[in-house]
Order: sequence, then C-alpha cells, then structure tokens
Amino acid sequence: MTDEFFERVYNPQILAELEAAFGPFVQRHIDLPVATEAMHTMVDKMRRAKKPRRAEVVLLVPNPAGDIWLHTKAFYPAGTYRLMTGGLEFGESPVLAARRETREETGFVVELTRCLGVITYRFLNEAEPLPFASYLFLTTPGQGRPSPTDPGENITDFVAVPPAELIKTAHQLRSLEGRFADWGTFRAIPHELAAAELAK
Repeated sequence: MTDEFFERVYNPQILAELEAAFGPFVQRHIDLPVATEAMHTMVDKMRRAKKPRRAEVVLLVPNPAGDIWLHTKAFYPAGTYRLMTGGLEFGESPVLAARRETREETGFVVELTRCLGVITYRFLNEAEPLPFASYLFLTTPGQGRPSPTDPGENITDFVAVPPAELIKTAHQLRSLEGRFADWGTFRAIPHELAAAELAK
C-alpha cells in the first residue's frame, strides 16, 4: 500500500538530487516494532491529518574543535542527549529543511558539507505500518554555543562530544527502558550510522 505523504518526501528524484549535490551516501532500512508509550505518541503525531510527518533531518553540527553538538529536552529521561532532528514541512526538500532546522535549533547559519546517509523505517504496530525517512547531514562548524531561535523547540541543554562518542550515545539510547524503550532504539540508529560514516 502506497503512502502519498511519504512519496512526497522520499522518492528517486530526491535521492538523485542529494547524490548530485553530495556524492554517494549509504542507505539503510529498518523495520521497527512500536510497543511503548513515547514511540506510540510520536507515531500518532506523525499520522495527524492536518500535518502528517513522514521524514526528518538529523543534524550533525560540529563546533570549531570538531565535536558534535547534542541536545536534551525537559521531558527526556535524565541525562539523555541526542543529535538534533527536525521534520520536513510540506513541499520542503531535505536540504532546505536541514538549513532551517539548524538555524531554529542552534541559531547557527551553516552550510551542509555531506549527506552521511538516508535511513528508511517501517513503524509496526496494530494499525497500518507507517513509513518514515531520516536524512543525515553534516554541516560546517557553528561559532559559539548553540542558542535556539524557536522557543517551541523546548531544548534545555547542549553538550558537544567527539564524533567517536556518538556510538556511546547510541548505546545509552538503546539502554532506555519503560515508556522510552522503542523511542531510544529509534533515536540510536542514526547515531550508529553517523559514527560509522565519520570514522571512515
């Protein structure tokens, strides 16, 4: 069964344009069961009729030393940090979304240097499976400490970590339990891909 909203944000033309701009990139597909509360809530929001969401950008924004900025929010489990992400708006390309979201979440105006990869998912639960895509981008360094321009982001703190520590972040996310268990698995996957690509 096709999903018209997904086809608008993930299709051969978009992938071809990314490859033309950034060169070859890795692609992964994950079937992810959805069973716990935080992920159910996220999937419900993705399905909403007025603004359905089928794709996001994952932002790897370094500081001048080359460390990657992670963020946390008030409702995350204590001590949980992750890469910044943001949804694609209707009719928006992944590149434009990455630039907009970087500015909103950090205040930085940066350039995109690499597309590290594209991950597609199929979220599985009792309802119809939901397709989703994550586009991973590396940017030029931001200067200073991030300062969100959109208060709706609800970001409460930032920390910068060496690229090699992204795999440690992934392990921490995968170790989350209870209502955040599936969400942690979902959020760990881009960190694992990014760590592998930056290590090459």
